[in-house]
Amino acid sequence: MLKCDITARNYDIDEKIKDYVHIKICSLERYLPRHARETAKVMVILEDDPNGREDNRYVCEAIVTVQGGKMVSREGTVNIYAAIDIVEAKLKSQILKYKELHTTEPRRGKMISRLLGRKSAIEQQASEPSSADASVG
Repeated sequence: MLKCDITARNYDIDEKIKDYVHIKICSLERYLPRHARETAKVMVILEDDPNGREDNRYVCEAIVTVQGGKMVSREGTVNIYAAIDIVEAKLKSQILKYKELHTTEPRRGKMISRLLGRKSAIEQQASEPSSADASVG
């Protein structure tokens, strides 16, 4: 399970919002590669910005720290739930890019050797004519 810290600035968090953040953002663990799940940390900052524009009153910022660096997403909207949803979508795409860069496919060597025209020992034995086939001709 991801270590998830939720903090608020100029805003009181109720249990309903905490549960929503845990469901949306802290459950992004399933998209992380297995080697990064143990050390990953999530920090979510929810703030009410009374000095900001009216259409960006509620701001949600999430920072995911993994072995290769940090992934940061920040969004401000009229509704705090909408801000959490948008941040979750942004983080999901960042995590998928991280996973693509930091994982190796188990069959990659086999695919590369096929592209280069190399054959494995088993394939070479199957393709070589046996001695019985050579004496028939």
